Amino acid sequence: MGQRYRRLTELMMDKGQRLVALGLIDATELGSLLPLEQSGPERQGLRFADAFGGEFSLLAPWLQARMASAGLLYPQAQVRNFLALIRTRDLVVLAGDSGSGKTSMVRAVAEAIGGVCTVIPVKPNWTGPEDLLGYYNPIDRAYHPTPFLLALQAAARTPDVPHFICLDEMNLARVEHYFADFLSLLEDRSSSPEIHLYTSDEERHLTAEQGVFLELEAEARRRAGMGEDATFEDLLKDDQANAALQQLGGFREAEGLLAYHSRLRRALAAHMRTPTSFRFPDNVWIFGAVNVDETTHHLSPKVLDRVHVLRFSNPMLADWDAIGDELAAGGVQDVELAMTANELGQRKAYPNLDLKDPDISYLARLAREFLDPLGVEFGLRAIRQTQGYFAAADEAGLDHDLALNNVVLQKILPKLTLDTSRSAADGRSRRDVLLALRGALAERLGKSETVSNDESAVAKLDRAITLADGNHGVANYWMR
Repeated sequence: MGQRYRRLTELMMDKGQRLVALGLIDATELGSLLPLEQSGPERQGLRFADAFGGEFSLLAPWLQARMASAGLLYPQAQVRNFLALIRTRDLVVLAGDSGSGKTSMVRAVAEAIGGVCTVIPVKPNWTGPEDLLGYYNPIDRAYHPTPFLLALQAAARTPDVPHFICLDEMNLARVEHYFADFLSLLEDRSSSPEIHLYTSDEERHLTAEQGVFLELEAEARRRAGMGEDATFEDLLKDDQANAALQQLGGFREAEGLLAYHSRLRRALAAHMRTPTSFRFPDNVWIFGAVNVDETTHHLSPKVLDRVHVLRFSNPMLADWDAIGDELAAGGVQDVELAMTANELGQRKAYPNLDLKDPDISYLARLAREFLDPLGVEFGLRAIRQTQGYFAAADEAGLDHDLALNNVVLQKILPKLTLDTSRSAADGRSRRDVLLALRGALAERLGKSETVSNDESAVAKLDRAITLADGNHGVANYWMR
């Protein structure tokens, strides 16, 4: 948990055994706090290096076959793209109709690699970070965690195991409201961000109170001639020790002392379960699954600028024969895998901006000539995320043209919501700018043999333009 429990750790190292004897903490709880990290149960399965020689590109055919055996049919290009997105360590939003296989893919991949998947249903009434992480109740002096926070804590206890956390129906509430803190925190790629849950003053007060109680009970034992191994029950049974503790603590009856002891124990247990702050575990990937319809909130530009959007089509429209051919040609081995988090993808800084890279120059041109006049933001953050995606896509075995097509689908088109009847910022008709953008994409991607028409960014843009003509000129990538 990183820097968790600093004051509590110092108290445990100094007075841990005495706290156990007094019944303020169990021996197992003390052992779970010192040391801080736990290795977790023994994992079954081959290491990635032993099963595939560390070749990340070999993982997609095996995963495709593994999921197909469970009745989940995905094109291999989609599986490779999903692995590339995992490799980037960016936030990934899976969009599509209910039943299109969004959460199924997250679960299936986690299970196949020997990881853990936790699906967190988002509620429509979520309005702030406390709905995601929980809150501190000063009355009972305890932090009330959420399933999301418990999943993060479980991941921190097994740092080698990949943990996928999927926020299901992510846009039933406004993402920028309850997830805003995480959107900002996870932008720091240089180190694991620290998540603050509540003020450290509460921990300081508790530690001081525990220390005072330990001093008082030590004095009571000294007066009664009792040793270090005396339990709280021993103190209560010994008339001299009991009377001394009552007098020193200002108690007038045994019931008051018992109630105070119980309150101390509950407060200490609560603080041990939930630190005031902790580092975001390096072995956690966060996904969001969204449906886009009249019952949900649209993703804001702030959110879209920070995520990759992987859109799922209706599985009934998939080319099952082509998927069958891929599975038949796979020839993959039947192995049980236990990948580590580092093998799956390490969180690291984005590559330095390289304007000489032809793909980056091409995307910069799209931003200058078409996207900015349309009011669609595609800035430095998106460019740097794109560079990271290109590197991950290459490792996942994706063709480069297909990777560029995916960037347009995942980082540009989801932001497309505009009135084409209005003028662009440079005075041109927005519809003309949109058609010019379509021409630039067709010129670069239209001749690629690896980009299928079903997943072509040009075809998706054509559809948006066609629907806009029948929708009073409003072009919306999400329109059905």
